[in-house]
Amino acid sequence: MKKFIKNYSTVLIISAALLVLFVLGGFFSRYMTSQIEVHAKDQELIELAGVGNKVIEFETEQLNKKYPLPDTDEEDYQPELLRAYKVLEDDSEVAVIYVISTRGRNPGVEVAYAINIETKTLSGVLVMNNDETPSFFSALDNNFFKQLSGKELDDPAFGLDTVAGSTYSSKAFETGIKYARELFARDFDFEIPDLPYTINAVTRNFDPTTMVDKPFIVDLVFGADNQAFVGYFDNDFAFIELISGVTPEQGYLDFFQTVLPETDGVDTETFITSYDALSRKIVIESVGFGAKTISVELEFNAEMDSFVSVVVTSDQSYDAEDNSDYTDGAFPYVENQYRDQFLVDGTILDGFTGATITSDALSRIFTLANQVLASIDGGGN
Repeated sequence: MKKFIKNYSTVLIISAALLVLFVLGGFFSRYMTSQIEVHAKDQELIELAGVGNKVIEFETEQLNKKYPLPDTDEEDYQPELLRAYKVLEDDSEVAVIYVISTRGRNPGVEVAYAINIETKTLSGVLVMNNDETPSFFSALDNNFFKQLSGKELDDPAFGLDTVAGSTYSSKAFETGIKYARELFARDFDFEIPDLPYTINAVTRNFDPTTMVDKPFIVDLVFGADNQAFVGYFDNDFAFIELISGVTPEQGYLDFFQTVLPETDGVDTETFITSYDALSRKIVIESVGFGAKTISVELEFNAEMDSFVSVVVTSDQSYDAEDNSDYTDGAFPYVENQYRDQFLVDGTILDGFTGATITSDALSRIFTLANQVLASIDGGGN
């Protein structure tokens, strides 16, 4: 054995050295790979913030703040703060990034929200993960994301314009930016602006001469001295015309356009799109499955106290082969059932299994039709 070691000592030493180098090289390679990945992530966050040259993760607590679930006004949920980063320019804090999980159609919409500390603006968002229906989520186009860049945190109307066909996913981002603003206010001593107001009522306008162009009447008080205001608003809750009181300044009107659609009992998906007094026909539309419009034309009788004709225009897809929950007749079975029963006695059917979204849209349409009929009541108003 000694002779073997003596004869091959050089080879053994070289082999041992190579083994050590190999092991250390493996550790070094993994370390360098890890560092490259960390650097790439840091660089991505710096680009998102638009400022700085260094990123550090920091500890900050969850904030107890609940927001309405996108698909109902009756339940709330708590967003989740997953991680938080400070972006530095040398040693100065120039931006903060909150990674927040909110709900769209499904839970788990994880987005990084970057806020510029100096300008108090949202500098960008980065989607980290989501479990939304791809066809709906992809409807969030460049126009949607443009409204997020440079958004001012001191804007009282701190909301987003939703995208038809992707309303739930849009709401996930809106909740995310609002929660990020709340976190920023706590962590960086920022004061969120407050516009005092009280909504007395948001009602439909059933005056046949104006209900198409001025569909909503809003009654509220605003300001520190509770100034009264009643005005007409359009279907997007943009201000149209003063009815009485004092018209609020534009900042308030922008704010109201965000909060009024969230008023309890207000249907923001169903609209009267036309009314012809000569033909006595009214058209009501709502959004069905896949953001496709369902349109219903109803004709009043001569006495204006009932409907004598209902024509439904629809392109729903509840009877598709991959929708195994639906077991009733082929399209337009659901629409026809609602139409026929409504013509018989004004009854609005319950929803059809497997065609819930279509059913809900038709229910909203015929509910509004009954409200119009009750308001006109034989031609009076």
